[in-house]
Amino acid sequence: MTNTVEVNAESLAKGQKIYKSLCASCHGNTGRGDVVAMQSLNPKPTDFTTDNFQNQTDGTIYWKMSEGRGLMASYKTMLSEEQRWQVVNYLRTFQKSSASKNNDSSAPKTVVNTNQNTDSQTNTQAASKIDAFPFTNLINAKTTHIMQTKGFGLTIQHRFGLTKFDEGFVTNLMGLDLSANMRFAFEIPVSKKIMVEIGRTRYGKFYDVGTKYLAMQQTDDNSTPFSLAIYENIAITTEKAPEFSSDATFENGTPFEYKFYHRFYYDTQLIISRKFSNNFSAQIAGQFIWRNLTPFSVKPKEKSYVIAIPISLRYKLGLTSAIDFEIMPNTHHKTMPISLGYEVASSGNHVFQITITNSDRFLSQNIFTLPTAKYNKDGFILGFNLTRYF
Repeated sequence: MTNTVEVNAESLAKGQKIYKSLCASCHGNTGRGDVVAMQSLNPKPTDFTTDNFQNQTDGTIYWKMSEGRGLMASYKTMLSEEQRWQVVNYLRTFQKSSASKNNDSSAPKTVVNTNQNTDSQTNTQAASKIDAFPFTNLINAKTTHIMQTKGFGLTIQHRFGLTKFDEGFVTNLMGLDLSANMRFAFEIPVSKKIMVEIGRTRYGKFYDVGTKYLAMQQTDDNSTPFSLAIYENIAITTEKAPEFSSDATFENGTPFEYKFYHRFYYDTQLIISRKFSNNFSAQIAGQFIWRNLTPFSVKPKEKSYVIAIPISLRYKLGLTSAIDFEIMPNTHHKTMPISLGYEVASSGNHVFQITITNSDRFLSQNIFTLPTAKYNKDGFILGFNLTRYF
């Protein structure tokens, strides 16, 4: 791979800024990989000042940074190609710094770009794949992202109680004192295109199993202009069977009897996403929600299915922060989920979001079948999402 960024003061300054933000916590400000707290890692953080590292080609370093290695995350979705080459250029300065600090009497080695074109090389490079979103979830919506095949992921979602800007905002501490809902899920990659997740939600005592298949992935040459994923989730409630009157009937008039299959809820999604720039990504999905049991007595009558078309947006504010937005039009007459999130700490292997939403549910089977709060009347719900890849 050819280094496409010239080594100059500007690129080195930008590379240094990225390095200090994302890399120095493990590899140290001097690049020696000697941060005390990281010495228990296996393998230990690389020492960038060694000949063993510096003798690698620019393309090798770029590839390792893009794909990740061991506990080091992949940065191909977080950093643009230009930013990754800027970091490569900056890493080359550690060899010179090391030689200077050790008072080496010989002249510092000249850093040679081993990827410069020769007569036998060509500027043509294979198209790179692009992830519109760096994580498998945005706020509530699933994304087209499939995590790395190494390891597994853990997502924790938490929603506090409904609150609004009145005296209760202080007395109930912005809803933190009120009853809260939580979901945790383990994400397990099967291949580069398939992953599964297993989750548990507090409200409704739901256990769910989901699978996602990445059918198409956007490329930087626009030969594939967008990413396409198919997602399926099956959830089962383990709450006690609800009580019904002895004269309750099905819609056709036959006596009602609560069956095991009534506990199941289904969610099928077709998700399309695109990264429009280094900072802005968007996606739209088509969802079909099905419940095996719906209340017939509710007016207007509840249907067994809900169709939704959620829209999700993400705008990067900096290397480790972003604004997320979701709006989810659907056919349920009392549901319009609208959510806003702020990523306060994001890297290639973890993200922490602060969220504001009008639904305290997480599974689409519940979000689109239960009434949501109205911001102007009922208030809002604070919460957070935490995702960590191991």
